[in-house]
Amino acid sequence: MDRCELLKKEKIDKEIYEYLKELFQNLNIEILGDYEGKLFDLMNNGLLEGWCWETTETAALFMPDDSIVYRANLNINDESPYYHAFISFKYKEDEYIFDPCLNLINTRDNYLNTLEADIKGYVTAKEIKDYFLNYIKNPPKREYSYSEETALIVEKMMRKFFGDSKKDEIYMHSKEDKFFPMYRNESGYKNIEISDNKIKSLIVHYYLNA
Repeated sequence: MDRCELLKKEKIDKEIYEYLKELFQNLNIEILGDYEGKLFDLMNNGLLEGWCWETTETAALFMPDDSIVYRANLNINDESPYYHAFISFKYKEDEYIFDPCLNLINTRDNYLNTLEADIKGYVTAKEIKDYFLNYIKNPPKREYSYSEETALIVEKMMRKFFGDSKKDEIYMHSKEDKFFPMYRNESGYKNIEISDNKIKSLIVHYYLNA
């Protein structure tokens, strides 16, 4: 049996579910030109699967500083390792895993042990927040994994396809570094509200499933 299904059969206190849902009430997600909505609505409908890098990094912007985004290989069904990202967080005296893309919330130890997580890299929510805030205040010179000319052609095509959805977005270019705050995250961020140096609300648009 799929090990995720085993984890889903275990009941988690509704209070934890409501705690997380409240954290993300001001986060809206747009997936390509197909879907948009609140994180939990998309998660419960299985629409975040395949978008783990973008979703965990964006969700971390709204989570406590000591939450951790893990990048790891998981053993889901005894086949090839499943390379994935998920978030560890503390609630009261216990630690849990929030995995929005596999629609899982479970105790940290049970999740890691059941899925035999082989952690390859990690970053704290605070590191992600600090990087994000600095990025939007002081955008670095864009680094391209291909020629700048090709990058501009790709972006022009994306604007043509997605229209005004890209207007006024801040494009978060990632790095292939498992300990980097934005890893494999090729998203656009807009309508960003910041107060007291904290992100209060935003819209993230997923463009490239990496």
